[in-house]
Amino acid sequence: MLIKSFFPSAGMRLLCFLIGLLGLLSACSQKASEERMFHPGRVDSSIPSQINELTRALEQRNPQPEWFVKRAKLYLALEKTQPAFKDLSTATALDPSLGEAYFWKAKILTGGQQYQEAMKMMMQAKAFNFYSPESEAILAETYVGLNLYDRALSHGSKAIKLRPGEAKFYVLLAKAQAGTGDTTRALFNLNRALLRDSASLPAFRELSAIYTARKQFDQALPFVQAGVGKQPEEGFWWQQLGRNFLSRSLTDTAAACFAKAIQLKPDDAAAYAGLGETWYKKRQYSTALPSLLKANELGLPLTEHNRWILASCLEWTGQKEAARPHYVFLTRKYPQNPRYSVALQRISRPVEKPKMDTLSAITVF
Repeated sequence: MLIKSFFPSAGMRLLCFLIGLLGLLSACSQKASEERMFHPGRVDSSIPSQINELTRALEQRNPQPEWFVKRAKLYLALEKTQPAFKDLSTATALDPSLGEAYFWKAKILTGGQQYQEAMKMMMQAKAFNFYSPESEAILAETYVGLNLYDRALSHGSKAIKLRPGEAKFYVLLAKAQAGTGDTTRALFNLNRALLRDSASLPAFRELSAIYTARKQFDQALPFVQAGVGKQPEEGFWWQQLGRNFLSRSLTDTAAACFAKAIQLKPDDAAAYAGLGETWYKKRQYSTALPSLLKANELGLPLTEHNRWILASCLEWTGQKEAARPHYVFLTRKYPQNPRYSVALQRISRPVEKPKMDTLSAITVF
């Protein structure tokens, strides 16, 4: 009996085995659960793999709001703004105090030129104590989009002080300066941007716009050609190329460029204005007029130059009364230019009524 007590019965051995097996299964289950969690150290460097790992983690019962922000940033690295914005909205719904999420939403909205909404998101980011050098850049870009250039200047300068190596910050400051009419400083900062990134397309874009506005077409051409070569599906570059050809009186080539710009960007008022001016130079006023009116409809500001072209086309297509307000405006604002008053006098002359032939009423009989 003493010897037997040292050796457990078969039932006891079976019970111990089952307890050990249950413990092992529990440990394996816990390990498998941990492996399903998001562990950055175990994810390979490719963005799709990181997105897949985060997606698996977010499918669990209690996903962390910060993980939605992480996945949104990965989507943005792939230029997938819609799923990124959805993730950021989910993050702020789960945690309304997540300032970083508002910042990234503002960045997406700014890229979509939704400046009012972007400003609201930036105010939320500030309220929840999120701040980075790029916060200043987003504010600068937003104020430029809202045409509040003086406010944009201070934010652009702060962004550069905080991160002087970023070429895009110099471009933003230059855009604000150009908006205030200070193109000299704008050109200086664009050249500073090119020292940091010699192939900066945003810098090329602003340089071409400034030189074209100054009618320095030879200086603009290299930047325009580079833009067309690198972004052939961007209507802006074709519109700028059309302007360049038009300045050289190459009207057929200019018309083709403006037509391409409109095809790529149907709401580009400047492209319609350029196409209208091209037909005006060819003295085909009835063909020019629809494009000019479309540019006006799309909100193109009426400058002295394009107002004169529009008025001339209205006059020479027989719409003198429609042309009259434009000639009156030009005559009053630019009295030193005699062609405006001459045009106004021309359309104001009374039309002589044809004289009736009375010979038939005279008879010798």
